[in-house]
Amino acid sequence: MANYFTILDLPASLALDVEAVEGSWRERAKSSDDASLHEARATLTDPVNRLEHWLATHEVTPERGSSIDPNMMDLFSCLHGVLADTDRVIEGLRSSTTALTKALLSKDAIAAQLEIQGCMKTIREEKESRIARFPEFEKAASEDHFDAAVGTLGQLKFLRKWEQQCQERLLTLLEY
Repeated sequence: MANYFTILDLPASLALDVEAVEGSWRERAKSSDDASLHEARATLTDPVNRLEHWLATHEVTPERGSSIDPNMMDLFSCLHGVLADTDRVIEGLRSSTTALTKALLSKDAIAAQLEIQGCMKTIREEKESRIARFPEFEKAASEDHFDAAVGTLGQLKFLRKWEQQCQERLLTLLEY
C-alpha cells in the first residue's frame, strides 16, 4: 500500500490542512506526473478518505458492514422520510405532461428542496462534529487505541452517502 502522507512529504496526521496538501501536491506535480501524486491529493484532501488511509497506515482494517450509531438513527429516520417524499415529487414531475401540472407541483418541489437543504445542513454539522475529534484519535493512536477512529469512519461513510443522496435529489429537483 502506498503511503500518501510520504508521497506528499506530509506528516501522517489527521489534522492536515487542505491548503498544505494542495501546496505539497502542486510542488511535486511540477516535476512529476505520477498518478500516485494525484491519488494522494484526492485522498488526503477528503477527511473521510484521510481517516481511512491513516487507519490503513497504522495497519488497522475496519470491519465491513458497520452498523449505524444509535445517535444517528434519528437523522436516518428523518432523512429516509424526506428522501421518500422527494422521490414522490420527482416522480410526479417526471410523469407530468403539461406546464400546468408541473406548475401545480412547484409548491411541493420547493418544499422538498427546502427539506433536502435542511437535511444537508444537519449532515454537514454531524460530519464536522466527527471530524473535530481527529486530534483525539491521534492521541489515542499513540497508545494503540483505534476503536473510536474506526467507529467514526463508519459514521462518516454513512453521512457521506446520505449527503450524496441529498445532492442527487436536489439536482434532480432543480432540473424541473
